[in-house]
Amino acid sequence: MDEEKIEEEEIIFPKELVEEIEQVPEEKHKSIYQQILTMGISQKVQLALKGNKEARGILVKDPNKLVCSAVIKSPKVTEAEALAYAKSRSVSDEVLRLISMKKEWMRSHEVIVALVNNPKTPLALSMQYMLKLSDKEIIDLAKAKGIPAALAAAAKRLILQKTHKKEKKH
Repeated sequence: MDEEKIEEEEIIFPKELVEEIEQVPEEKHKSIYQQILTMGISQKVQLALKGNKEARGILVKDPNKLVCSAVIKSPKVTEAEALAYAKSRSVSDEVLRLISMKKEWMRSHEVIVALVNNPKTPLALSMQYMLKLSDKEIIDLAKAKGIPAALAAAAKRLILQKTHKKEKKH
């Protein structure tokens, strides 16, 4: 499905999918989820761009890359949401890659740490951002379970290099 066709038809969504709500009651969350399940891809993409935080939180986990990518491209996504998505192990690698491309979010050290520690982040990105971590964070990364072995090994090598440099200075 091409993106031009998706944007042509204007869809009117129910207000519970578009208006921001502070705390969504459990039964309301279920009804939002059920409404989203019945939507086609073009509707989901439009909702991802126009919907509220609750709808975006559901759509960011959609198996279709067009849908989850549209969530990250939405101008409504806040840095706090991006951080939550970066920490989530149930989002796709594409979502994590798109988060890493937004300069304003990548100014946040928390977002960088979340991306590096997420096993779904593409390895090349994790390796690149690992260099921005503090020594303690790198040590924690080297000991972390559930991250790619290559990343843990790189973290261990980095620790050894840093301790070797410190020993040479003394």
